[in-house]
Amino acid sequence: MRPMKNLYYIGIVLLTLVSCNSQPEQKWLTDYVNPLIGSGGHGHVFVGASVPFGMVQLGPTSISQTWDWCSGYHQDEASVIGFSHTHLSGTGIGDLFDVTVMPVTGEVIYARGNIEEPESGLWSMADRTQEIAEAGYYAVPLTRYGIKAELTATSRVGMHRYTFPEATDAAIVIDLQNGGCWDRTTEAFMQAEGDNRIVGYRRSRGWAADQHVYFVAELSKPFSNFTLNGPDNLYGRVSFATVQGEEVLMKVAISPVSIDGARLAIQSEMPGWDFDVTREDARRLWNNELGRIRIESPCDELKRVFYTAMYHTMMAPALFNDVDGKYRGADGNIYHSPTPRYTNFSLWDTYRAKHPLMTIMQPEKAGQFVAYM
Repeated sequence: MRPMKNLYYIGIVLLTLVSCNSQPEQKWLTDYVNPLIGSGGHGHVFVGASVPFGMVQLGPTSISQTWDWCSGYHQDEASVIGFSHTHLSGTGIGDLFDVTVMPVTGEVIYARGNIEEPESGLWSMADRTQEIAEAGYYAVPLTRYGIKAELTATSRVGMHRYTFPEATDAAIVIDLQNGGCWDRTTEAFMQAEGDNRIVGYRRSRGWAADQHVYFVAELSKPFSNFTLNGPDNLYGRVSFATVQGEEVLMKVAISPVSIDGARLAIQSEMPGWDFDVTREDARRLWNNELGRIRIESPCDELKRVFYTAMYHTMMAPALFNDVDGKYRGADGNIYHSPTPRYTNFSLWDTYRAKHPLMTIMQPEKAGQFVAYM
């Protein structure tokens, strides 16, 4: 694809459409992205770690389940019930928040809890004065437990890095109960495989009438035991002891088809444990996609607004097939596709601007979006 010759002038901004194979500018375009823009008011944008059009959107989920928390995050409340692997962004309805992971120390109540009672669940306040939100990376301290959480992702796998205090009763809890604002669990299962892996699935009913999410979670540190807790055993706790400043890594792959599909995702996309390399790979993917459109302006603020908006256009649709091409159809049956399938089409008004933009910015994907809706 050769660079297009047309130039579009918007105020003082010179905008040029270019091939995605063009050489990147010296300054990373991801430096202009601020994922927190749109997370207040009625913005409903996702805040967390992902790659362009990825299946995984790994980020914090708050206690609140009202309309302004459709994405799981809002500037007005810093509570965290855990870090979920699926979120919606910019929608007017809440759903997803599947496979929520929360690092803890000590005994906890296995519930979502409420903001008026600090120990009513396993939730914690986040120290947003130390929060970092970047394209492909998110980090925040959890004040209740003294744990620093860091997140990054590939298309189908979320990677967690938790820095623990010294504790004989440290743990990571997998929560299959708590979903989005209009979502409830209908069936769930999880079990341990050896001393460093948990597998399972969650079925739910919400915006999606019967959603299936299967997962495989692997830890860099062996756990001493695994227990099921809470209502209907929907909370799985892996326990271990930690020393001050110890980092425990966890990678969680998801699949709409099967546990084996999630297992294949880890093998294909994240066989190792290098968090920083995964973070850098995610940043590079975002930089390449943002490089499809270049703007020239002496005002960095204009670039920040533009590239953040462009970043938000690539949160959805989200990838919906496994590495081997399998996906779950709307009829519940399993199919195979040689090309990517996508889901999470929020079409309310996006047909006016976003989807026409995709035909210019992502012509190869736009065809896939339309063909498989």
